[in-house]
Amino acid sequence: MSAQTQIMPAPPGYEPVPARVLTDIATLPCDLYIWRGPRPVLYAMKGGDLRKVITRAQRGMSFLVREIDSDLLRGALAAALPTVLANQHVSAVERSKTAYSIVAKVLSPIFTRENALDHDGLLLTHRTIDAITLHLIDDEEMVWAMVATMQKHLATHTHAINTAVYGIVLARFMEFGSSDAIRDVARGGLLHDIGKNRIPRTVLDKPSGLDASEWQVMQTHVKSGSDMVIRALGYPQPYVHIIAEHHERCDGSGYPAGRQGSGIALDSQLVGVVDAFDALTTRRPYRAPVSAFDALHIMRVTMRGQFSDEILREFIKLLGGFNAAAAGLEGVDLTRVMRVAG
Repeated sequence: MSAQTQIMPAPPGYEPVPARVLTDIATLPCDLYIWRGPRPVLYAMKGGDLRKVITRAQRGMSFLVREIDSDLLRGALAAALPTVLANQHVSAVERSKTAYSIVAKVLSPIFTRENALDHDGLLLTHRTIDAITLHLIDDEEMVWAMVATMQKHLATHTHAINTAVYGIVLARFMEFGSSDAIRDVARGGLLHDIGKNRIPRTVLDKPSGLDASEWQVMQTHVKSGSDMVIRALGYPQPYVHIIAEHHERCDGSGYPAGRQGSGIALDSQLVGVVDAFDALTTRRPYRAPVSAFDALHIMRVTMRGQFSDEILREFIKLLGGFNAAAAGLEGVDLTRVMRVAG
């Protein structure tokens, strides 16, 4: 996403909440605080009219909620997301920024090592990404707004959201199948790296290349992730194979099974393409990000044969159309436009 309001660290027992994400909740699901002096001060009580709170709040103000109320807030934000996306009184870019902030707030705890993926958490991921999917299928302007306002910083949940959004947009562009098929691409894209919750931080955040033993540990995240999703609901989801296969490569060089070509499901291949693209264009501990143009060049030349030619070609066409579309979006930083058509 483009420039965001800076949020100050919260005091122990509280977490910050930007005012932006609260604007479409009609009733406060929990008490709201502000940080005044040495400790938080109650600003508005649970059950209050949040619209009045927002009207009184300073532009861009950050509030605080107690950590014990986090689940209440996240549930309310997920419920408000369809309203945010459908609000035609707000520009597509502003709706996209708010939606992205909401999704990040709702989902970030699920992508931390301290939180196991349980039944309720998994259903919350479904509810959240399904709302995005529905609007990106039906709203052409929102498609380009979401692509234009993506965040590009190192965070597992940010990469997960980006991969899901790219997956939705590409599946839509390719007329991949029914809305259910696109929904499963989105869910699989969102949760493709959830197994990294089980990877030691010393491996995940290592600022240099992994040695052979560390690389073996890293590769376990695909099975860990698919197992986590199955365990959360007690049965396999129709997208769980995407989590298991998103690092398989068409030339057989991928993992964990070394599958080739048609031996890899098409939706897994699609997620593999957009996952690699977002990873290359995002800063990592061991390297700087590359431009969209360079990322696609790497995928076409350096990594030749690893990805489906058809899916990669369609992705390049999709991003090549971004110039014209972005030019019509008020507030888009055109320096980030993806110049890939040539």
